[in-house]
Amino acid sequence: MSEPALPPWTDDLFPFPTPPPLARLVDLAWENMLREGYYDYIMLECHYDFMFDLAAVPGPPAGWESTDLPRPDGGCDVPMFSVPEFVPFGSRGDGGWVGWAVPAPELGRTDHPVCIADGHQYGLTPCGDDTRAGLAYLLARVRSADERLARELGVTLDPIPDGPDDVDFEVPPGWRCEPGYDGIGVLAPAAAFAGQDPVVALVDQDEPLEPALADAARWLDAGRPATALLGLKDTYVNTPLCLFAELKPLWARAYTDLGRPQYAARLDVMARMYGALPCFCATPHT
Repeated sequence: MSEPALPPWTDDLFPFPTPPPLARLVDLAWENMLREGYYDYIMLECHYDFMFDLAAVPGPPAGWESTDLPRPDGGCDVPMFSVPEFVPFGSRGDGGWVGWAVPAPELGRTDHPVCIADGHQYGLTPCGDDTRAGLAYLLARVRSADERLARELGVTLDPIPDGPDDVDFEVPPGWRCEPGYDGIGVLAPAAAFAGQDPVVALVDQDEPLEPALADAARWLDAGRPATALLGLKDTYVNTPLCLFAELKPLWARAYTDLGRPQYAARLDVMARMYGALPCFCATPHT
């Protein structure tokens, strides 16, 4: 007699449908936990702690017994030193995160390049051009790598796959992609870019913040939000975190003008993290 079907999990973990390779990881953890007939989000979250802990987990099935602990509300939305375009799906336990680089959510793509965010300082390490390649990169670097898990994901562990040198985005016709100090840069319609580079404040060279802010405001008023966004993000990477509040209004406007209000909202998450930081630091976080 076959076992009864397990209730499915609800895919509300990320701003877009969970790409199938990561969804399969969640499936395996979900099936293992629910065979015990008891929901515990920590069991889900930590099921793959040899590679990473899940940053977001499904909620309990209707009517199932569960712990009294509340389910996390989506993990860490914007890791420290990161930008809204980095969407984490796993915590590495050392302050670092693994997730997707999603420069233009309005394109509605079903998969995205995978990167590691250090969590202690600025920087992204590219892992793969999509979720499957990123998981293969991560799994192959674990000494106790699970061959069964590799088969479930449809990846090979030998030879160890190399990660790409840079994050590579497919650029639609009529669009441009400009690299940035954050490792992601700006992907937007070509008309949203100006014909020159933005002004960037480099605090380590004693450059003031005001010219960069004025330049961003000028490009926003001229209908060139992509250039404004590039300058603001590059300035963010090269200034102390305590100056984030001064960048945020123009930064949010750039996202709104590009049709990315969800990223303007993610700036609010960053503001809660950085708002109380004392501004005694004189060096950038690069």
